[in-house]
Amino acid sequence: MKNVNQTVVENANTVFEKKDDKYFGYKSRFGDIVIGGAYSYRFVVHYAKTNQDVIIMPGDVNTVTTPVCTTLEERLWKPEKSAQARRDEIVEQAKADVSDLFKRDIGHDHEFIVNTEKRTVVDLRKLRGCTNIVRRGIAKCAPDDCFNVHIGKAIALRRALDLTVPDEYLNAPQPTEVRVGDVIEVTLDSGEIEKKPVISLKAGSLNAHLPGRIIQYPSHYAKIIDDSREEVGGER
Repeated sequence: MKNVNQTVVENANTVFEKKDDKYFGYKSRFGDIVIGGAYSYRFVVHYAKTNQDVIIMPGDVNTVTTPVCTTLEERLWKPEKSAQARRDEIVEQAKADVSDLFKRDIGHDHEFIVNTEKRTVVDLRKLRGCTNIVRRGIAKCAPDDCFNVHIGKAIALRRALDLTVPDEYLNAPQPTEVRVGDVIEVTLDSGEIEKKPVISLKAGSLNAHLPGRIIQYPSHYAKIIDDSREEVGGER
């Protein structure tokens, strides 16, 4: 008798095999995936949302497979969330994750060092009551990604605890809506680049701080480079 998961794999149109942080083509009934070819998390998620019967296999056909999108009806009746909504969910997930891991890591203190210029978060894990660092975890935002301190803390903390970092933290969608408190980057007509926090919004435009004055930008000119929206740093 066939293993249930083997049957699932055989019936699927496309199968990706997950190894570490890469996804490799395992099966393609339509011939649009290279068998053995390496694909990113973002590509696999997009592919799964636009095709039927796609599964991810965690390295062993006998282990539990993860259906991503199995039927046409799922795609029609469960509208895909916007990138901004998904990012908001991931940020809240990261906050809750940090709080939960703090509670579970009995006997240790954690100090977060946040450098918004370098776009890094470092977690220093110490024995409670001591200054000796037991282990550290580092999160560094990719150059083209928007920095978010909450996601950075969750990544750094998990690395300090030697825990797996969820794919969604490493591949969170970029923000699409400018909000008060975001730090934006605007390229002026002169070619000069300014990075300033947004202090207010109104239809189609936003106000940001500049030395000694407030300037208004059309919102579509702004690139969000930091959506943490809170004072960062601190120690547990």
